[in-house]
Amino acid sequence: MASPHVAGAAALYLADNPTATPAQVTASIIGNATPNVVSDPRPGSPNLLLYTLGNDNKIFEQTDISGKITIAVFERVSPTTSRQNTDFAIEVPEDYVVIGGGGEGKTAPYGNMLTASYPNADLTAWLVSTKDHTNADPVQVRGRAIGLKIAGLTREQVRGHVTVSTATSALTAHPDVTAIVPAGFVLAGGGIKVNGSGAGNLVTASAPSGNAWRVRSKDHRVASPATATAYAIGIHSYIDGVGTITNAINSGTSVTAPHPAFTQSLAPGFALSGCGAFVNWSGIGNLMWRIKPISQAAGQAACTVASKDHITASPASISGYSIGLKSN
Repeated sequence: MASPHVAGAAALYLADNPTATPAQVTASIIGNATPNVVSDPRPGSPNLLLYTLGNDNKIFEQTDISGKITIAVFERVSPTTSRQNTDFAIEVPEDYVVIGGGGEGKTAPYGNMLTASYPNADLTAWLVSTKDHTNADPVQVRGRAIGLKIAGLTREQVRGHVTVSTATSALTAHPDVTAIVPAGFVLAGGGIKVNGSGAGNLVTASAPSGNAWRVRSKDHRVASPATATAYAIGIHSYIDGVGTITNAINSGTSVTAPHPAFTQSLAPGFALSGCGAFVNWSGIGNLMWRIKPISQAAGQAACTVASKDHITASPASISGYSIGLKSN
């Protein structure tokens, strides 16, 4: 049973490091492993020492033009496949505060779509939920968390400069709600949590809207009303010893397609703090399965997003957003 997990870990590392040698792959797997003692319930059986990938597999790191704001993106992949993944946690190391993140299910053969991508209460982890719909399509969910550090500040001090505002929609087939960042803060990012059950109410938007965060979701072919909660993550617009904090929100839109996808780069000089997406759907609907922070050539940060129709043809476009911070 260990072999497919190790093979999967090697494949994930090679996807981000295609020129790595076998020795480098081995070192990465061992270096990111954490020991977990698992007790066998059978009488007289010894405890087993198992190794699993840790939560803090760093994908890339980036610093703003001032050198004061640093972010790092961490990835975690579920060890098993499931039709429904609920609040899969991607933790950040103890010297970081979660400021953003994303996750992905899958697009084929039927799809496993996003139902949540949002921060936990103490900003130590990003939580991702996905589910398939009427056709079974289990997935190993993949999540990414964006951790924030600010030069000269402790984790607790950084946490004190970050706020999370929430707003929850009414119970409806197509929830739509916006959370607003309070005065004195600038938008750093945001997230969504769909509070549903049954066949499912699936994400169609989690995106910036001025100094606020708007989210939308919908049921699909089968009545399944839900509420949705929007999370707007803000940071103080001025921090003593650091300076004025400004944000950049870059966006673009894909062509119309059954399975649209788009990658939006972040403006130079900013450190990536959040990713957003908005599916421009009509008809039966087109559903989101990916919001993901990535690193491009020459260390350029970006966000890649994707959605899909399901069973019934319903092409759409998708808008992608990258949000960044810098100190002046």
